[in-house]
Amino acid sequence: MSKQRYVLLVFVVGAILAGLTVQAAAVSAMAQFAYPDDNWFGVIHTSTALALLGGGGTFLGLIRTRAAVTYTTEVVGELLRVTWPSREESLRAATTVIGTSLFIAATIAICDLGFKNLADIVLFTER
Repeated sequence: MSKQRYVLLVFVVGAILAGLTVQAAAVSAMAQFAYPDDNWFGVIHTSTALALLGGGGTFLGLIRTRAAVTYTTEVVGELLRVTWPSREESLRAATTVIGTSLFIAATIAICDLGFKNLADIVLFTER
């Protein structure tokens, strides 16, 4: 029963993202063809109405598709079994990544400066 909440949450987020995509595409298409994005009854724009229809259609399509529900339920089940790293492990990993990135950036900067100076000497472009 608890997995169903997560499945619905995933479907709602997917529907919201689909609605936002439809709205962006509608606004772009309306601008391309010089079609005004009118207000309907002074409340809702045409692109927003299309976004709500697209998002609602996506949500209904996902809910009614057995394969989508089964797949999402299995993914949620696997994620619930994942052993997540502790705060200390995450901090240690992040520190390692940041330190390595800074070391590589410094190495590339030193090599770049050296090759620039070498090219200036070889090509006689010193000023």
